[in-house]
Amino acid sequence: MLNKQFFNAALAVMLVSLPALAHTQVVKPDVVTPVEMSNRDINRVTCVDGAINDAFFSQEKGIVVENNGNNSFIKFLIQDDGLHQEYVSARSEFYLVCAGEIYTLMVSPKDIPGQTIRLSTGAKNRIKDNQELLSPLPDEERAVYLTMAALEDDIPDSFSVSTNTNSEWVSRMTAGKPNTQLALRRTIRVDGLGLSLKEFLVRTSTTTTFSETDFLSSAIGESIFAVTMDPLSLEPGQVGRLFVVSKEGF
Repeated sequence: MLNKQFFNAALAVMLVSLPALAHTQVVKPDVVTPVEMSNRDINRVTCVDGAINDAFFSQEKGIVVENNGNNSFIKFLIQDDGLHQEYVSARSEFYLVCAGEIYTLMVSPKDIPGQTIRLSTGAKNRIKDNQELLSPLPDEERAVYLTMAALEDDIPDSFSVSTNTNSEWVSRMTAGKPNTQLALRRTIRVDGLGLSLKEFLVRTSTTTTFSETDFLSSAIGESIFAVTMDPLSLEPGQVGRLFVVSKEGF
């Protein structure tokens, strides 16, 4: 059987490098959430808004859990009698206390790579965090903050991100630039402040210089408050990024 000393050594390596795991799942508090975890690799559970306060599970099912700050590392032990290895397959319940909230995970061990599980607070806490972050700023600075967060891919956990996996290139969204096509990449919402950002990819079939006013169109967004494009000039085959911030009531 894999001993705890080996698990701790592997955990120490993870704490130094924290390599990207194969898949990320998001869990909300106060609901029973079915999730899959690897029955051979180390799985990581991270508390978005604070520390992992405690973890409850059935140790007799061959499970080792180590908590470290806002992370909990879960390993299903492998039975090895020298002739063959037996991997855990029985479903288990985990109760994790994250930032004072209780999360219930119904875990199915599978022959898959190690998983990352994010324990995320509900909308109420997201609104509170967003208001604390942006309420002191005037509207213009809020728009700049949101745009820079998207541009640098450094988006606060309290923002809601919706990725458009089936985006298509669409023409006729910029009347003054007939050779231009846009594809919606993702939408970012700031709950509680009435702000949202749409990020588009932009391409053109001819060398084109743009102005932000080229994108002030209802086909692109309603209640547009701010527009930023990077870069403003595109060559054929080059793809730019367009950030359109909308504000409720604007």
